[in-house]
Amino acid sequence: MKKLLKRLVFGVVGLIIAVVLFILISGNHYMFFMLRHTVLEGRMGPTIDEHVYYDNRVVEAPEQPVEWPIATSYPTNQLSDKDEAYHEEYETRAYLVIHNGEMVFEKYWDGYSDTSKTNSWSMAKSICSHLIGCALKDGYIKSIDQKIAEFLPEFKHDSITTLRHVLSMSTGYNWYESYQNPFGFTARSLYGNDTRKLLKRYEIVDPTGETFNYKSANSQLLGLIINATTGKTVSEYASEKLWKPIGAKEDALWSLDHEGGDELAYCCFNTNARDYAKFGYLYLNEGVVGSDTLIPNWYFKEATSPTPLMDKIGGPNERYGFQWWCSSYKGESFFYAHGIDGQYILILPESDLVVVRLGQSRPHIREKGHPIDIYEYLRMAKNMIG
Repeated sequence: MKKLLKRLVFGVVGLIIAVVLFILISGNHYMFFMLRHTVLEGRMGPTIDEHVYYDNRVVEAPEQPVEWPIATSYPTNQLSDKDEAYHEEYETRAYLVIHNGEMVFEKYWDGYSDTSKTNSWSMAKSICSHLIGCALKDGYIKSIDQKIAEFLPEFKHDSITTLRHVLSMSTGYNWYESYQNPFGFTARSLYGNDTRKLLKRYEIVDPTGETFNYKSANSQLLGLIINATTGKTVSEYASEKLWKPIGAKEDALWSLDHEGGDELAYCCFNTNARDYAKFGYLYLNEGVVGSDTLIPNWYFKEATSPTPLMDKIGGPNERYGFQWWCSSYKGESFFYAHGIDGQYILILPESDLVVVRLGQSRPHIREKGHPIDIYEYLRMAKNMIG
């Protein structure tokens, strides 16, 4: 038994040494950070509380935030036992329903609260889309058909790709999306420290402007374009053109690729459910807050409608606009922001409804390309508002 235990210990130590040597020799030093905050913490992937491991830039809230009005039905609205079990099964941390501009339901689980900052993951892509719309409104960008080389000198060799291609996820770069590949763009950008350098490692290999092909690198590129055209960091511009106008209650945090570096624009915006809902409510009102129109109306309509592309299996794209997902529920069209672990801002204009769900997991089943749990969260909200 002692010999077996001794062999096991030597085997584990040998494996660790081999892994360390591989990382050092291959130059993939980002993997140390990745392993430290996943496997060595007993997890196979990141959590929604990752911002504590990163350098972050503050997205400033206004001095006078806006509070959500409370609906008269708020005290009596409840989840059924079945719905409560659904939230618990998929590790929901926050569920919030806004109807007719009032909060009709709000609940938190596992110690989270209305001030807890959690990671947006890919909901940040929709924020980047909004900021591009603002840059168009402000005149920093003339047209979404401008070539990205006009904004970013490091892409001067690219005479094909336009801002429209980046927004609609139809670029031809081999920035392929893979959450299991530790050597892919997603892992290298999330755990590395230089996304600008990383983006330039890839090349155009597929037809451009023809097929919707979801790639987080496109959204990272949007962040660089926002920075280049406005002369401001993505966080500074987000504070000016989103967080302050909507009356966010709390400062948000946007995680960076390194201290003083670039925002991880395709992910890693961190705030609470109530303020995520204010972003959703802004888009329920087509980018208008009070008397201030933040984005051109034509841009809002294109951003929240499926772009005229093909999907990867040859059919028409019916589910993605400019960094927003598009679907329907019981005959009603809606659009939404979506993060990988089931972070959602669901916006139903006809019903005057915004639903925010934040969590740590979701069912990995899709219906026409959409995660099936979104329809459960909409059903729960619709039951509350009658």
